[in-house]
Amino acid sequence: MNSPTNWEFFKQDQDKIIWVHICTEDLDGIAISINNWWKRRYPNYKIRVVSKNEFEQIKNATELPQQ
Repeated sequence: MNSPTNWEFFKQDQDKIIWVHICTEDLDGIAISINNWWKRRYPNYKIRVVSKNEFEQIKNATELPQQ
Protein backbone atom coordinates (compact mmCIF):
# COMPACT_ATOMS: atom_id res chain seq x y z
CA MET A 1 0.00 0.00 0.00
CA ASN A 2 1.35 3.43 -0.92
CA SER A 3 2.11 5.99 1.74
CA PRO A 4 -0.18 9.05 1.68
CA THR A 5 2.92 11.27 1.47
CA ASN A 6 6.02 10.83 -0.62
CA TRP A 7 8.42 11.99 2.07
CA GLU A 8 8.80 12.24 5.82
CA PHE A 9 10.88 14.56 7.95
CA PHE A 10 12.33 14.81 11.43
CA LYS A 11 13.32 18.19 12.89
CA GLN A 12 16.36 18.33 15.16
CA ASP A 13 16.11 21.65 17.01
CA GLN A 14 19.41 21.54 18.88
CA ASP A 15 21.51 21.34 15.70
CA LYS A 16 18.93 23.10 13.47
CA ILE A 17 18.80 20.24 10.97
CA ILE A 18 15.82 18.86 9.06
CA TRP A 19 16.30 15.17 8.22
CA VAL A 20 14.27 14.05 5.19
CA HIS A 21 13.57 10.59 3.83
CA ILE A 22 11.98 10.39 0.37
CA CYS A 23 9.53 7.46 0.36
CA THR A 24 9.13 7.05 -3.39
CA GLU A 25 11.37 6.27 -6.32
CA ASP A 26 9.52 8.72 -8.56
CA LEU A 27 11.44 11.90 -7.75
CA ASP A 28 9.69 14.15 -10.30
CA GLY A 29 8.52 17.21 -8.44
CA ILE A 30 9.27 15.82 -4.97
CA ALA A 31 12.67 17.50 -4.67
CA ILE A 32 11.23 20.85 -5.76
CA SER A 33 8.31 20.52 -3.32
CA ILE A 34 10.60 19.67 -0.41
CA ASN A 35 12.96 22.51 -1.26
CA ASN A 36 10.12 25.05 -1.43
CA TRP A 37 8.57 23.77 1.82
CA TRP A 38 11.90 23.84 3.66
CA LYS A 39 12.89 27.34 2.52
CA ARG A 40 9.52 28.81 3.49
CA ARG A 41 8.96 26.99 6.76
CA TYR A 42 12.47 26.43 8.17
CA PRO A 43 14.84 28.89 6.45
CA ASN A 44 17.37 28.82 9.32
CA TYR A 45 17.75 25.03 9.26
CA LYS A 46 20.05 22.85 7.18
CA ILE A 47 18.43 20.01 5.26
CA ARG A 48 19.79 16.48 4.91
CA VAL A 49 18.21 13.88 2.62
CA VAL A 50 19.00 10.39 3.92
CA SER A 51 18.07 6.75 3.38
CA LYS A 52 15.30 5.06 5.37
CA ASN A 53 17.82 3.25 7.60
CA GLU A 54 19.76 6.39 8.42
CA PHE A 55 16.52 8.33 8.98
CA GLU A 56 15.29 5.75 11.51
CA GLN A 57 18.67 5.64 13.29
CA ILE A 58 18.80 9.42 13.67
CA LYS A 59 15.19 9.62 14.79
CA ASN A 60 15.58 6.81 17.34
CA ALA A 61 18.91 8.10 18.68
CA THR A 62 17.44 11.56 19.21
CA GLU A 63 14.23 10.35 20.86
CA LEU A 64 15.83 7.83 23.26
CA PRO A 65 17.35 10.32 25.76
CA GLN A 66 13.98 12.09 26.11
CA GLN A 67 12.15 8.99 27.31
